[in-house]
Amino acid sequence: MTPAPATPAPASPGSATATEDASPQSENPDTISLAFAGDVHFARQVAALLGDSDATWTSRLPELAAADFAMVNLETAITERGRPAAKTYTFRAPAKALDKLAASGVDAVTMANNHAADYGRQGVEDTLAAIGKSPIPVVGFGADEKKAYEPLTVMVKGVRVGVIGSMEVPEETYANWSAGPDSPGVAQNVRRDRFTQAAKEAVAGHDLVVAFLHWGTEGSTCPNERQVETARILRDAGVDVIVGTHAHRPQGAGWNGRAFVGYGTGNFVWYNTSRESRSSGVLTLTVDAKAARERGDKEGEERTSGPSLVRAYTWTPKLISTGGVPERPTASAARLDRLAESARTCSGLAQGPE
Repeated sequence: MTPAPATPAPASPGSATATEDASPQSENPDTISLAFAGDVHFARQVAALLGDSDATWTSRLPELAAADFAMVNLETAITERGRPAAKTYTFRAPAKALDKLAASGVDAVTMANNHAADYGRQGVEDTLAAIGKSPIPVVGFGADEKKAYEPLTVMVKGVRVGVIGSMEVPEETYANWSAGPDSPGVAQNVRRDRFTQAAKEAVAGHDLVVAFLHWGTEGSTCPNERQVETARILRDAGVDVIVGTHAHRPQGAGWNGRAFVGYGTGNFVWYNTSRESRSSGVLTLTVDAKAARERGDKEGEERTSGPSLVRAYTWTPKLISTGGVPERPTASAARLDRLAESARTCSGLAQGPE
């Protein structure tokens, strides 16, 4: 949404429980626009973007600023200290990264990913401190298991929207920094039971639920079997919108029964490593706010049945510049459209609400 004065920060480091009041831009009270984009970091040449003015950031990502609620995956530790993990790629950024994303119109980020804890215990402590002071809330990362899995609640046009985040990448972050009862880290979905329970709890307390996953196979434009199975489990739990990142390529989007699934939005603000990884975009959903409010008054199975609340979607292709900024394509537009169509085909998702 269009940047406004800073929203209240979460009540404690790593907590996403504070209710945020979105400032809707669309005039129709019975529709909500939700915008999702992919992986964001500030490594290598992308670090220079942190020196740009807030006004520049406001104009940089117009689709996010125009939405009633916008969200990305912040794939970095928020620290300037610590020792890098013993892995091929490690990412970190200063706390002002959160300020710049807020200036661009981003309303929340997920940090449930395999780079949020790249700089060890010192980095995790700094990240939690930055989250506690952030102008935008963070999901999927917290001071303990309770905070990592609990939903963010956002009020949009009278609709109580719940947002949860999790990663299901079985690597070092999962092994060493999965949040526990008394330990900080990421929400994980490698072992599905904890996140599935979090999804059910979010559904019970909200009119509309969004799950932002870090999943899939790097370099693939098609979902793998585990993504398909996870989407089914979350759909059956009552989640309305399931989106994700990690493949570093856009993947297909569409309807899976009553749930809308966007398997992957690709990179977003990211350094250029290959022609393929430059493909990016913004996924914007149109939600029936009136139906969401009505369903929120129901109990039990009635809350998880019925038609999809997502009535339509658009995919706005982008091409990441050499400086790491997603821009509207010119000469490459036809190629990006072909890639998007190929990804839709292999997703197995319906292209209209069922």
